[in-house]
Amino acid sequence: MPYSDSGPASRGPLPADRRAYALLALLLGLSLLTALLTQGTYDSSDSIMHYLFARYAFQHPVNFLESWSKPLVVQVMAGPAQLGLRGVMVLQCLLVATAAGLAYDAARQLRLPWPWLVLVFCYASADYFRIQFSGLTEPTFSVVLMAAVALALRGQVAWGAAVISLLPYARSEGFLLLGVYGLYVLIARNWRALPWLGLGFMLYGIAGLFVYQDFLWVFTHNAYPVRNTDYTFASGQVTHFILGLADTIGWVQYGLLWLGVGGITWAWVRPGHRLRPDLFRAEVVLVYGCIVVFVAAHTVFWMFNLFGSLGLVRVLCSLVPLLSLVVLRGVWVCSQLFAASGRRRQIRAALLVVVVGFPFCGSRIAFRWERDFGRASDQLLLDEAARWAARQQVAPQMVYWHPYVAMATGLDPFGPRHSPPEALQTQDWPLPAGSLVFWDEWYAVIEGSTPLEALKANPHLRLRWLKAMPRNRKKTLNDSVRVAVFEKI
Repeated sequence: MPYSDSGPASRGPLPADRRAYALLALLLGLSLLTALLTQGTYDSSDSIMHYLFARYAFQHPVNFLESWSKPLVVQVMAGPAQLGLRGVMVLQCLLVATAAGLAYDAARQLRLPWPWLVLVFCYASADYFRIQFSGLTEPTFSVVLMAAVALALRGQVAWGAAVISLLPYARSEGFLLLGVYGLYVLIARNWRALPWLGLGFMLYGIAGLFVYQDFLWVFTHNAYPVRNTDYTFASGQVTHFILGLADTIGWVQYGLLWLGVGGITWAWVRPGHRLRPDLFRAEVVLVYGCIVVFVAAHTVFWMFNLFGSLGLVRVLCSLVPLLSLVVLRGVWVCSQLFAASGRRRQIRAALLVVVVGFPFCGSRIAFRWERDFGRASDQLLLDEAARWAARQQVAPQMVYWHPYVAMATGLDPFGPRHSPPEALQTQDWPLPAGSLVFWDEWYAVIEGSTPLEALKANPHLRLRWLKAMPRNRKKTLNDSVRVAVFEKI
Protein backbone atom coordinates (compact mmCIF):
# COMPACT_ATOMS: atom_id res chain seq x y z
CA MET A 1 0.00 0.00 0.00
CA PRO A 2 1.68 3.27 -1.00
CA TYR A 3 2.28 5.46 2.01
CA SER A 4 3.64 8.52 0.26
CA ASP A 5 1.25 11.37 -0.52
CA SER A 6 2.59 11.56 -4.05
CA GLY A 7 3.58 8.03 -4.92
CA PRO A 8 5.22 4.84 -3.64
CA ALA A 9 7.52 5.22 -0.67
CA SER A 10 11.22 4.40 -0.78
CA ARG A 11 12.35 0.95 0.17
CA GLY A 12 14.11 2.16 3.30
CA PRO A 13 12.55 3.86 6.32
CA LEU A 14 11.79 7.55 6.10
CA PRO A 15 14.72 9.67 7.33
CA ALA A 16 14.60 11.13 10.81
CA ASP A 17 13.78 14.81 10.95
CA ARG A 18 15.50 17.07 13.47
CA ARG A 19 12.42 19.24 13.51
CA ALA A 20 10.41 16.29 14.78
CA TYR A 21 12.78 15.82 17.70
CA ALA A 22 12.67 19.57 18.36
CA LEU A 23 8.86 19.29 18.48
CA LEU A 24 9.15 16.37 20.90
CA ALA A 25 11.49 18.40 23.12
CA LEU A 26 8.99 21.27 23.09
CA LEU A 27 6.13 18.97 24.06
CA LEU A 28 8.25 17.41 26.80
CA GLY A 29 9.02 20.88 28.11
CA LEU A 30 5.29 21.64 28.22
CA SER A 31 4.70 18.46 30.23
CA LEU A 32 7.50 19.23 32.67
CA LEU A 33 6.18 22.76 33.20
CA THR A 34 2.73 21.33 33.90
CA ALA A 35 4.27 18.82 36.32
CA LEU A 36 5.71 21.72 38.31
CA LEU A 37 2.43 23.65 38.35
CA THR A 38 -0.26 21.00 38.72
CA GLN A 39 -1.90 20.23 42.05
CA GLY A 40 -3.73 17.20 40.70
CA THR A 41 -2.75 13.55 41.04
CA TYR A 42 -5.10 12.11 38.34
CA ASP A 43 -7.01 10.23 41.05
CA SER A 44 -6.88 9.82 44.82
CA SER A 45 -6.62 6.04 44.85
CA ASP A 46 -4.39 3.93 42.59
CA SER A 47 -2.21 6.88 41.63
CA ILE A 48 -1.39 7.47 45.30
CA MET A 49 -1.00 3.79 46.17
CA HIS A 50 1.48 3.11 43.34
CA TYR A 51 3.49 6.12 44.47
CA LEU A 52 3.49 4.90 48.07
CA PHE A 53 4.68 1.43 47.07
CA ALA A 54 7.61 3.04 45.24
CA ARG A 55 8.26 5.69 47.91
CA TYR A 56 8.73 3.12 50.68
CA ALA A 57 10.28 0.33 48.57
CA PHE A 58 13.76 0.80 49.99
CA GLN A 59 12.42 0.56 53.57
CA HIS A 60 10.28 -2.45 52.62
CA PRO A 61 12.11 -4.32 49.80
CA VAL A 62 9.22 -6.76 49.32
CA ASN A 63 7.49 -3.87 47.51
CA PHE A 64 9.92 -4.42 44.63
CA LEU A 65 8.25 -7.78 43.98
CA GLU A 66 4.59 -7.09 44.79
CA SER A 67 1.91 -8.28 42.39
CA TRP A 68 -0.57 -5.39 42.65
CA SER A 69 1.93 -2.54 42.45
CA LYS A 70 3.79 -4.22 39.55
CA PRO A 71 7.51 -4.95 40.05
CA LEU A 72 8.81 -3.15 36.97
CA VAL A 73 6.84 -0.01 37.82
CA VAL A 74 8.12 0.07 41.41
CA GLN A 75 11.69 -0.49 40.24
CA VAL A 76 11.46 2.36 37.73
CA MET A 77 9.72 4.74 40.16
CA ALA A 78 11.53 4.00 43.41
CA GLY A 79 14.38 6.46 42.86
CA PRO A 80 12.31 9.46 41.71
CA ALA A 81 9.70 8.69 44.40
CA GLN A 82 12.23 9.65 47.06
CA LEU A 83 11.75 13.22 45.81
CA GLY A 84 8.00 12.97 46.32
CA LEU A 85 5.12 12.50 43.93
CA ARG A 86 6.32 15.42 41.83
CA GLY A 87 9.55 13.52 41.21
CA VAL A 88 7.44 10.63 39.89
CA MET A 89 5.53 13.08 37.67
CA VAL A 90 8.81 14.20 36.07
CA LEU A 91 9.65 10.53 35.43
CA GLN A 92 6.21 9.96 33.87
CA CYS A 93 6.76 12.95 31.56
CA LEU A 94 10.02 11.39 30.39
CA LEU A 95 8.33 8.02 29.87
CA VAL A 96 5.52 9.53 27.79
CA ALA A 97 8.06 11.48 25.70
CA THR A 98 10.03 8.27 25.15
CA ALA A 99 6.90 6.38 24.10
CA ALA A 100 5.94 9.18 21.68
CA GLY A 101 9.47 9.19 20.24
CA LEU A 102 9.32 5.43 19.74
CA ALA A 103 5.96 5.83 17.99
CA TYR A 104 7.60 8.36 15.66
CA ASP A 105 10.37 5.86 14.91
CA ALA A 106 7.78 3.14 14.25
CA ALA A 107 5.89 5.44 11.86
CA ARG A 108 9.12 6.01 9.92
CA GLN A 109 9.84 2.30 9.76
CA LEU A 110 6.30 1.71 8.44
CA ARG A 111 6.84 4.39 5.75
CA LEU A 112 3.74 6.25 6.93
CA PRO A 113 3.59 9.83 5.63
CA TRP A 114 4.08 12.77 7.99
CA PRO A 115 5.37 10.53 10.83
CA TRP A 116 5.94 13.56 13.08
CA LEU A 117 2.17 13.84 13.47
CA VAL A 118 2.17 10.89 15.88
CA LEU A 119 3.99 13.10 18.38
CA VAL A 120 1.11 15.57 18.26
CA PHE A 121 -1.46 12.79 18.44
CA CYS A 122 0.12 11.36 21.62
CA TYR A 123 0.16 14.70 23.42
CA ALA A 124 -3.27 15.74 22.10
CA SER A 125 -4.77 12.65 23.76
CA ALA A 126 -6.07 14.42 26.84
CA ASP A 127 -6.17 11.39 29.13
CA TYR A 128 -2.64 10.32 28.16
CA PHE A 129 -1.45 13.86 28.89
CA ARG A 130 -3.22 13.88 32.26
CA ILE A 131 -1.86 10.51 33.32
CA GLN A 132 1.68 11.89 33.27
CA PHE A 133 0.86 13.62 36.54
CA SER A 134 0.18 10.47 38.52
CA GLY A 135 1.85 7.41 39.95
CA LEU A 136 -0.02 5.05 37.61
CA THR A 137 1.39 2.16 35.59
CA GLU A 138 0.15 3.03 32.09
CA PRO A 139 3.12 5.23 31.00
CA THR A 140 5.64 2.51 31.88
CA PHE A 141 3.55 -0.09 30.05
CA SER A 142 3.25 2.10 26.95
CA VAL A 143 7.03 2.62 26.78
CA VAL A 144 7.86 -1.09 27.06
CA LEU A 145 5.19 -2.05 24.51
CA MET A 146 6.20 0.66 22.05
CA ALA A 147 9.90 -0.17 22.43
CA ALA A 148 9.25 -3.82 21.57
CA VAL A 149 7.19 -2.90 18.50
CA ALA A 150 9.75 -0.35 17.29
CA LEU A 151 12.58 -2.86 17.68
CA ALA A 152 10.66 -5.48 15.74
CA LEU A 153 9.97 -3.02 12.93
CA ARG A 154 13.70 -2.28 12.80
CA GLY A 155 14.35 -5.99 12.29
CA GLN A 156 15.67 -6.49 15.83
CA VAL A 157 13.02 -9.05 16.70
CA ALA A 158 15.05 -10.84 19.39
CA TRP A 159 15.74 -7.57 21.21
CA GLY A 160 12.06 -6.76 20.95
CA ALA A 161 11.20 -10.16 22.42
CA ALA A 162 13.52 -9.54 25.37
CA VAL A 163 11.93 -6.14 26.01
CA ILE A 164 8.33 -7.29 25.75
CA SER A 165 9.08 -10.19 28.11
CA LEU A 166 9.12 -7.50 30.84
CA LEU A 167 5.67 -6.19 29.89
CA PRO A 168 3.63 -8.42 32.28
CA TYR A 169 5.56 -6.88 35.17
CA ALA A 170 4.30 -3.41 34.24
CA ARG A 171 0.66 -4.47 33.81
CA SER A 172 -0.93 -7.92 33.77
CA GLU A 173 -2.28 -7.48 30.22
CA GLY A 174 1.33 -7.91 29.17
CA PHE A 175 0.88 -11.67 29.28
CA LEU A 176 -1.70 -11.42 26.49
CA LEU A 177 0.42 -9.08 24.36
CA LEU A 178 3.39 -11.36 24.93
CA GLY A 179 1.33 -13.94 23.04
CA VAL A 180 0.67 -11.48 20.21
CA TYR A 181 4.38 -10.81 19.85
CA GLY A 182 5.04 -14.55 19.96
CA LEU A 183 2.59 -14.99 17.09
CA TYR A 184 4.52 -12.40 15.08
CA VAL A 185 7.79 -14.22 15.80
CA LEU A 186 6.25 -17.45 14.50
CA ILE A 187 4.83 -15.79 11.39
CA ALA A 188 8.20 -14.14 10.70
CA ARG A 189 9.92 -17.51 11.31
CA ASN A 190 12.46 -15.87 13.59
CA TRP A 191 13.03 -18.95 15.70
CA ARG A 192 16.04 -17.52 17.53
CA ALA A 193 13.86 -14.82 19.05
CA LEU A 194 11.45 -17.26 20.72
CA PRO A 195 13.54 -18.08 23.83
CA TRP A 196 13.90 -14.38 24.61
CA LEU A 197 10.16 -14.15 25.25
CA GLY A 198 10.78 -16.02 28.51
CA LEU A 199 13.54 -13.71 29.78
CA GLY A 200 11.34 -11.61 32.07
CA PHE A 201 9.56 -14.65 33.51
CA MET A 202 12.93 -16.29 34.23
CA LEU A 203 14.43 -13.20 35.90
CA TYR A 204 11.43 -12.43 38.06
CA GLY A 205 10.91 -16.12 38.82
CA ILE A 206 14.45 -16.37 40.20
CA ALA A 207 13.87 -13.21 42.24
CA GLY A 208 10.68 -14.78 43.60
CA LEU A 209 12.69 -17.70 44.96
CA PHE A 210 14.47 -15.32 47.32
CA VAL A 211 11.35 -13.37 48.39
CA TYR A 212 8.51 -15.91 48.30
CA GLN A 213 10.45 -19.16 47.91
CA ASP A 214 8.27 -19.62 44.85
CA PHE A 215 9.44 -19.49 41.23
CA LEU A 216 5.83 -19.18 40.03
CA TRP A 217 4.95 -16.36 42.45
CA VAL A 218 3.55 -14.17 39.65
CA PHE A 219 0.66 -16.65 39.42
CA THR A 220 0.41 -17.96 42.98
CA HIS A 221 0.57 -14.45 44.47
CA ASN A 222 -1.59 -12.81 41.82
CA ALA A 223 -3.41 -9.80 43.28
CA TYR A 224 -6.37 -10.13 40.92
CA PRO A 225 -8.86 -12.96 41.59
CA VAL A 226 -10.55 -14.65 38.66
CA ARG A 227 -13.93 -13.60 40.06
CA ASN A 228 -14.28 -10.03 41.33
CA THR A 229 -16.19 -10.78 44.54
CA ASP A 230 -15.30 -7.46 46.21
CA TYR A 231 -17.25 -5.46 43.62
CA THR A 232 -20.43 -7.29 42.70
CA PHE A 233 -21.55 -4.33 40.57
CA ALA A 234 -18.40 -4.50 38.43
CA SER A 235 -19.70 -5.55 35.02
CA GLY A 236 -20.84 -3.65 31.96
CA GLN A 237 -21.63 -3.48 28.27
CA VAL A 238 -19.67 -4.85 25.32
CA THR A 239 -19.18 -1.35 23.90
CA HIS A 240 -17.71 0.12 27.09
CA PHE A 241 -14.03 0.03 26.10
CA ILE A 242 -14.63 0.47 22.37
CA LEU A 243 -16.37 3.78 23.07
CA GLY A 244 -13.88 4.40 25.84
CA LEU A 245 -11.21 4.89 23.18
CA ALA A 246 -12.90 8.21 22.40
CA ASP A 247 -12.58 9.23 26.06
CA THR A 248 -8.88 8.48 25.84
CA ILE A 249 -7.85 10.09 22.55
CA GLY A 250 -10.78 12.45 21.87
CA TRP A 251 -13.57 12.28 19.31
CA VAL A 252 -11.54 13.72 16.44
CA GLN A 253 -8.78 11.15 16.74
CA TYR A 254 -11.42 8.50 17.37
CA GLY A 255 -12.94 9.20 13.94
CA LEU A 256 -9.51 9.13 12.30
CA LEU A 257 -8.80 5.87 14.12
CA TRP A 258 -11.71 4.16 12.39
CA LEU A 259 -10.61 5.59 9.05
CA GLY A 260 -7.20 4.05 9.73
CA VAL A 261 -8.84 0.72 10.49
CA GLY A 262 -10.72 1.02 7.19
CA GLY A 263 -7.48 1.77 5.36
CA ILE A 264 -5.67 -1.29 6.69
CA THR A 265 -8.77 -3.43 6.00
CA TRP A 266 -8.75 -2.24 2.38
CA ALA A 267 -5.10 -3.25 2.10
CA TRP A 268 -6.01 -6.62 3.57
CA VAL A 269 -8.66 -7.39 0.97
CA ARG A 270 -6.65 -5.86 -1.89
CA PRO A 271 -3.16 -7.39 -1.60
CA GLY A 272 -2.01 -5.54 -4.70
CA HIS A 273 -2.16 -2.28 -2.73
CA ARG A 274 0.47 -3.43 -0.25
CA LEU A 275 3.85 -1.83 -0.77
CA ARG A 276 5.85 -4.20 1.41
CA PRO A 277 4.23 -7.49 2.54
CA ASP A 278 6.64 -7.85 5.47
CA LEU A 279 5.82 -4.37 6.76
CA PHE A 280 2.11 -4.97 6.25
CA ARG A 281 2.31 -8.19 8.24
CA ALA A 282 4.24 -6.50 11.05
CA GLU A 283 1.79 -3.59 11.21
CA VAL A 284 -1.28 -5.83 11.27
CA VAL A 285 0.03 -8.14 14.00
CA LEU A 286 2.05 -5.80 16.20
CA VAL A 287 -0.06 -2.64 15.98
CA TYR A 288 -3.61 -3.72 15.25
CA GLY A 289 -3.23 -7.13 16.88
CA CYS A 290 -2.05 -5.65 20.19
CA ILE A 291 -4.85 -3.07 20.17
CA VAL A 292 -7.57 -5.61 19.40
CA VAL A 293 -6.37 -8.15 21.98
CA PHE A 294 -5.99 -5.49 24.70
CA VAL A 295 -9.43 -3.94 24.13
CA ALA A 296 -11.14 -7.32 23.67
CA ALA A 297 -9.60 -8.71 26.87
CA HIS A 298 -10.75 -5.75 28.96
CA THR A 299 -14.19 -5.98 27.39
CA VAL A 300 -14.49 -9.63 28.42
CA PHE A 301 -13.12 -8.94 31.91
CA TRP A 302 -15.61 -6.11 32.41
CA MET A 303 -18.61 -7.97 31.00
CA PHE A 304 -18.05 -11.09 33.09
CA ASN A 305 -16.66 -9.54 36.28
CA LEU A 306 -13.20 -11.10 35.93
CA PHE A 307 -9.74 -10.32 37.32
CA GLY A 308 -10.73 -7.34 39.43
CA SER A 309 -11.91 -5.28 36.46
CA LEU A 310 -13.72 -2.07 37.40
CA GLY A 311 -14.19 -0.93 33.82
CA LEU A 312 -11.59 1.82 34.20
CA VAL A 313 -11.15 3.39 30.76
CA ARG A 314 -7.82 4.90 31.80
CA VAL A 315 -6.13 1.54 31.06
CA LEU A 316 -6.47 2.43 27.36
CA CYS A 317 -3.76 5.05 27.89
CA SER A 318 -1.39 2.08 27.65
CA LEU A 319 -2.20 1.93 23.92
CA VAL A 320 -2.03 5.61 22.96
CA PRO A 321 1.36 5.43 21.13
CA LEU A 322 0.09 2.47 19.10
CA LEU A 323 -3.25 4.18 18.52
CA SER A 324 -1.41 7.22 17.16
CA LEU A 325 -0.07 5.07 14.32
CA VAL A 326 -3.60 4.05 13.35
CA VAL A 327 -4.78 7.67 13.59
CA LEU A 328 -1.92 8.68 11.29
CA ARG A 329 -3.09 6.14 8.74
CA GLY A 330 -6.55 7.68 9.06
CA VAL A 331 -5.06 11.06 8.14
CA TRP A 332 -3.47 9.43 5.11
CA VAL A 333 -6.83 7.96 4.08
CA CYS A 334 -8.40 11.42 4.29
CA SER A 335 -5.62 12.89 2.17
CA GLN A 336 -6.21 10.35 -0.58
CA LEU A 337 -9.59 11.92 -1.29
CA PHE A 338 -7.69 14.58 -3.24
CA ALA A 339 -5.18 14.13 -6.06
CA ALA A 340 -3.42 17.49 -5.74
CA SER A 341 -0.60 17.63 -3.19
CA GLY A 342 -1.67 21.15 -2.18
CA ARG A 343 -5.12 19.92 -1.23
CA ARG A 344 -3.58 17.10 0.75
CA ARG A 345 -1.48 19.54 2.73
CA GLN A 346 -4.58 21.61 3.44
CA ILE A 347 -6.44 18.52 4.71
CA ARG A 348 -3.49 17.59 6.90
CA ALA A 349 -3.27 21.13 8.33
CA ALA A 350 -7.02 21.27 9.00
CA LEU A 351 -7.00 17.91 10.79
CA LEU A 352 -3.98 18.97 12.81
CA VAL A 353 -5.76 22.12 13.99
CA VAL A 354 -8.90 20.20 14.96
CA VAL A 355 -6.96 17.46 16.77
CA VAL A 356 -4.93 19.97 18.77
CA GLY A 357 -7.96 22.12 19.46
CA PHE A 358 -10.21 19.34 20.75
CA PRO A 359 -8.57 19.02 24.20
CA PHE A 360 -9.42 22.69 24.80
CA CYS A 361 -13.02 22.59 23.54
CA GLY A 362 -14.61 22.25 27.00
CA SER A 363 -15.93 18.74 26.40
CA ARG A 364 -16.31 16.36 29.32
CA ILE A 365 -13.31 14.40 28.01
CA ALA A 366 -11.24 17.50 27.24
CA PHE A 367 -9.09 19.45 29.68
CA ARG A 368 -10.77 21.15 32.62
CA TRP A 369 -8.25 22.98 34.75
CA GLU A 370 -9.71 22.58 38.23
CA ARG A 371 -10.77 18.97 37.70
CA ASP A 372 -7.57 17.85 35.99
CA PHE A 373 -4.88 20.08 37.46
CA GLY A 374 -6.37 21.36 40.73
CA ARG A 375 -6.31 19.65 44.10
CA ALA A 376 -9.29 17.35 44.65
CA SER A 377 -11.68 18.28 47.46
CA ASP A 378 -11.09 15.03 49.36
CA GLN A 379 -7.35 15.70 49.32
CA LEU A 380 -7.84 19.27 50.55
CA LEU A 381 -9.92 18.00 53.45
CA LEU A 382 -7.42 15.28 54.31
CA ASP A 383 -4.58 17.81 54.20
CA GLU A 384 -6.50 19.93 56.70
CA ALA A 385 -7.26 16.89 58.86
CA ALA A 386 -3.57 15.92 58.78
CA ARG A 387 -2.57 19.40 59.93
CA TRP A 388 -5.03 19.09 62.80
CA ALA A 389 -3.64 15.67 63.73
CA ALA A 390 -0.07 17.03 63.68
CA ARG A 391 -1.02 19.50 66.43
CA GLN A 392 -2.26 16.71 68.67
CA GLN A 393 -0.31 14.19 70.70
CA VAL A 394 1.43 11.69 68.41
CA ALA A 395 -1.02 8.88 67.68
CA PRO A 396 0.39 5.42 68.43
CA GLN A 397 -1.64 3.93 65.55
CA MET A 398 -3.53 5.26 62.55
CA VAL A 399 -6.44 3.61 60.78
CA TYR A 400 -7.72 4.79 57.42
CA TRP A 401 -9.39 3.70 54.20
CA HIS A 402 -8.44 6.59 51.91
CA PRO A 403 -4.92 6.04 50.43
CA TYR A 404 -4.14 9.76 50.51
CA VAL A 405 -4.17 9.77 54.33
CA ALA A 406 -0.69 8.22 54.35
CA MET A 407 0.61 10.89 52.01
CA ALA A 408 -1.05 13.75 53.90
CA THR A 409 0.21 12.62 57.31
CA GLY A 410 3.63 11.34 56.18
CA LEU A 411 2.75 7.91 57.56
CA ASP A 412 4.62 4.85 56.29
CA PRO A 413 1.62 2.72 55.19
CA PHE A 414 3.72 -0.44 55.44
CA GLY A 415 5.15 0.41 58.86
CA PRO A 416 4.08 -0.51 62.39
CA ARG A 417 2.03 2.66 63.04
CA HIS A 418 -0.52 1.78 60.37
CA SER A 419 -3.34 -0.52 61.44
CA PRO A 420 -5.84 -1.84 58.89
CA PRO A 421 -9.57 -1.06 59.37
CA GLU A 422 -10.11 -4.65 60.49
CA ALA A 423 -8.60 -3.56 63.82
CA LEU A 424 -11.90 -1.80 64.54
CA GLN A 425 -13.87 -5.04 64.41
CA THR A 426 -11.64 -7.55 66.18
CA GLN A 427 -10.38 -7.90 69.72
CA ASP A 428 -7.36 -9.81 68.43
CA TRP A 429 -5.92 -6.57 67.10
CA PRO A 430 -6.66 -3.99 69.81
CA LEU A 431 -5.98 -0.34 69.07
CA PRO A 432 -4.15 1.54 71.84
CA ALA A 433 -5.79 4.59 73.32
CA GLY A 434 -5.04 7.77 71.45
CA SER A 435 -5.04 6.07 68.03
CA LEU A 436 -6.67 8.06 65.23
CA VAL A 437 -9.21 6.76 62.73
CA PHE A 438 -9.58 8.75 59.49
CA TRP A 439 -12.99 8.23 57.91
CA ASP A 440 -14.00 9.44 54.44
CA GLU A 441 -17.23 9.31 52.51
CA TRP A 442 -16.05 7.16 49.60
CA TYR A 443 -13.40 4.58 50.44
CA ALA A 444 -14.62 3.96 53.98
CA VAL A 445 -18.22 3.54 52.84
CA ILE A 446 -17.90 1.90 49.41
CA GLU A 447 -14.82 -0.25 49.95
CA GLY A 448 -14.87 -0.53 53.73
CA SER A 449 -18.65 -0.77 54.25
CA THR A 450 -18.27 1.56 57.23
CA PRO A 451 -20.77 4.44 57.36
CA LEU A 452 -20.11 7.42 59.61
CA GLU A 453 -22.97 6.40 61.91
CA ALA A 454 -21.23 3.10 62.68
CA LEU A 455 -18.17 4.90 64.02
CA LYS A 456 -20.29 7.40 65.94
CA ALA A 457 -22.10 4.50 67.59
CA ASN A 458 -18.83 2.82 68.62
CA PRO A 459 -18.40 3.45 72.37
CA HIS A 460 -14.61 3.14 72.07
CA LEU A 461 -14.31 6.03 69.58
CA ARG A 462 -14.74 9.76 70.05
CA LEU A 463 -15.36 12.16 67.15
CA ARG A 464 -12.63 14.80 67.18
CA TRP A 465 -12.77 16.45 63.75
CA LEU A 466 -15.41 16.64 61.00
CA LYS A 467 -15.62 18.81 57.92
CA ALA A 468 -17.33 18.81 54.51
CA MET A 469 -16.55 20.42 51.17
CA PRO A 470 -18.34 20.43 47.78
CA ARG A 471 -16.90 17.78 45.50
CA ASN A 472 -17.09 20.29 42.65
CA ARG A 473 -16.17 23.61 44.26
CA LYS A 474 -17.69 25.54 41.35
CA LYS A 475 -21.08 23.88 41.86
CA THR A 476 -21.60 24.07 45.58
CA LEU A 477 -25.18 22.78 45.44
CA ASN A 478 -24.05 19.38 44.16
CA ASP A 479 -22.83 16.53 46.35
CA SER A 480 -20.09 17.11 48.90
CA VAL A 481 -17.32 15.06 50.45
CA ARG A 482 -16.87 14.61 54.20
CA VAL A 483 -13.87 13.63 56.29
CA ALA A 484 -13.95 12.76 59.99
CA VAL A 485 -11.26 11.89 62.49
CA PHE A 486 -12.03 9.72 65.53
CA GLU A 487 -9.85 9.02 68.54
CA LYS A 488 -9.68 5.68 70.32
CA ILE A 489 -10.57 6.15 73.99
